[in-house]
Amino acid sequence: MGFRNDLLPAGRARRRPPADVLQREPARRERLRVRRGRVSSSGKEAEMLDQKVSSYGVLESQRSDDEVSVKLEELTRIGYTQLDSGIGQSGLDELRAELPSVYDRQAAEMDGASLEGSNDADVARCLLAYDDCFLKLATNPRLLELCRRLFGESFVLLQQNGLINRPSGGHYQLRWHRDLPFQHWTASRPIAIAALFCLDEFNATTGGTYALPGSHMREGFPSEAFVREHQRVMTAPPGTFIVMDAMVFHRAGKNTSDGVRRAVNHLIGLPFLAQQIDIPSMLNGAHAADPSISAYLGYKWRPAPSVKAWRNDRVKGTGAQGT
Repeated sequence: MGFRNDLLPAGRARRRPPADVLQREPARRERLRVRRGRVSSSGKEAEMLDQKVSSYGVLESQRSDDEVSVKLEELTRIGYTQLDSGIGQSGLDELRAELPSVYDRQAAEMDGASLEGSNDADVARCLLAYDDCFLKLATNPRLLELCRRLFGESFVLLQQNGLINRPSGGHYQLRWHRDLPFQHWTASRPIAIAALFCLDEFNATTGGTYALPGSHMREGFPSEAFVREHQRVMTAPPGTFIVMDAMVFHRAGKNTSDGVRRAVNHLIGLPFLAQQIDIPSMLNGAHAADPSISAYLGYKWRPAPSVKAWRNDRVKGTGAQGT
């Protein structure tokens, strides 16, 4: 993951957000279950929470006019939300079948070298270049609508990686990180999101993703005591996108179940961020002429090979605008 130009100016730190919509990890606390991105109670105390919202002395407030605006408010305030993809059982079955197939093909491309040796075991990269079902997933209409509402019309797919979390397996993703790693600053609005598509059930047993709510608003990683007290483990059914601000600290959970937990992560951001792998090259020019997705796939934002090519693109109206 790289930066094409200077980073956005760091925003001021904001207050810690209110209680989130995900499950609290400490066993001594009452656990919450997520149902379509909202809190549902597993005990009497939560059932007794007053649902009436009233205030005084408030001159400014945020409105949520539809479901997407609710998701965006959760994303910007807490740092994550959940989005139903609308993908049915047959679509899930196809994605589940193709993920190990792509992984095996990529392992074969290593010419005898092991993926373990590259510290990249159990990760299948740039899936959409290997099977169209992953291109369809990356261009899911509900996901793209959320991106348009968040970023405007200019955003780009930076990565699409398949993640395989095996029972009791170890992986570097088990450690806390940001999806924009090595960055210790904040921005006034999201510059990138991770959209983690659940192929299997996500919960504390299967290795559901852990997150620190509001950590996208703080520059540094918190203390170990804070992490232990405030970490959340995400619970989500198959077919759900777990959408996180890319600056939220998170990690994969340890899979203590008997089965594999699989997911497909999409890193989507503003075009000043660079793709990890050159997606247009991997696609061999496919979909370059499709106005609905060509910019999203990165064709519009590729560095020009020469000054002449850059100017010719501007004349044709196909290149990125700017000075």
